[in-house]
Amino acid sequence: MTNISLDWHRFFGEEKSSAFREQPEKYWNFAELSKTPAFRDSPFEDSKFEGLRDILVTGADVKGKKSEFFAYIGYPAGPVPKGGFPGIVLIHGGGGTAFSQYVKLWTIHGFAVIALDWYNCRPRTDSGETAEGLKIPLEGGKRQDHVSNVANMVLAHSLLRTLENVNPDKTAFVGLSWGSWYGAMVAAVDPRFKGGIEIYCGDATPGTNGFINGRFLHAAKVPMYWIAGTNDQNVTPKSLQMGFDECAKLENKSLVINLPHSHVGFTFDACFRMADFFLKDGPSLPKLGNAVVNNRKISADIVFPGKGVTKAILCFTNDRDEKISHKRVWKSIPAQFDAKAVWAELPEGVYQCFLSAYDQESQWDDLCGSTNLKEFDK
Repeated sequence: MTNISLDWHRFFGEEKSSAFREQPEKYWNFAELSKTPAFRDSPFEDSKFEGLRDILVTGADVKGKKSEFFAYIGYPAGPVPKGGFPGIVLIHGGGGTAFSQYVKLWTIHGFAVIALDWYNCRPRTDSGETAEGLKIPLEGGKRQDHVSNVANMVLAHSLLRTLENVNPDKTAFVGLSWGSWYGAMVAAVDPRFKGGIEIYCGDATPGTNGFINGRFLHAAKVPMYWIAGTNDQNVTPKSLQMGFDECAKLENKSLVINLPHSHVGFTFDACFRMADFFLKDGPSLPKLGNAVVNNRKISADIVFPGKGVTKAILCFTNDRDEKISHKRVWKSIPAQFDAKAVWAELPEGVYQCFLSAYDQESQWDDLCGSTNLKEFDK
């Protein structure tokens, strides 16, 4: 059994990796996007939600014409802390919209929130909350333009930072699924964020065509955290690891077996923990160093214990012959740990694996820090 490095530079070579990378300045003018955009209250009665403000923001040019985008703004209840509330930009996933219920949830956790719809649509709240797929196109019809979408996310941040009772020096973004691919671009454009939370995606796939392939991760300007699953149909553990390797500002990552993929990701406890870490001086999740394999033992240093490590596991799959990544069966076994390190004996026939250290139980088994992915030949 031989350990295989997953550093994609070794697969593709530095010359190809340099060709893969692009500079964000080629597509986005941060000096312009950092200016506060104009906005107005929306006129749509069926988009209103109690306790939130619904607005139309003057966004980036689309085909040479200014185009408005829809957004919700929400504030926590209670007294305003000194300096203002910390702020969050919520970036929905594919098929989603500006979800009123998730804006409210994040305000309950103490954050001022702006959530935009990047499809050039607006949500309907006839049923009392924004349902999946319940949205109406704005003028010009539904669209998906990557450059203008990312620009509008930065503009939403520029607006959030100027709102009354928001602390402009304490903001982060939370991107989910397709929104985490966008988040990987936003992090390369906008250095004003204190952190970025990536849910599910935001990986790197060098050698593939298309705009959504991690080509801007090398230029990330803010600390980045990922929570992702082993059996996601949209990314693979290997493509995620390539993204981690490429990210210029990787803060931490939580890899979870069979993590469900939907907009429920906005409710993950790990996301609130990391938002508190980035913006409220809260304790980070446990953080592990890179895994090291010696004979049949895998180990990693505990870089930071979080609230104190209470459990450690080795997650692994033996399904090297299963070509469809999300169909591989992943298992976990207890790992040993002390104050300095986590370690475990490798099972027979292991193909891919990683260690995770936990400091708290949670519904989604997500309050952990994980090592890099290790892969082995036969």
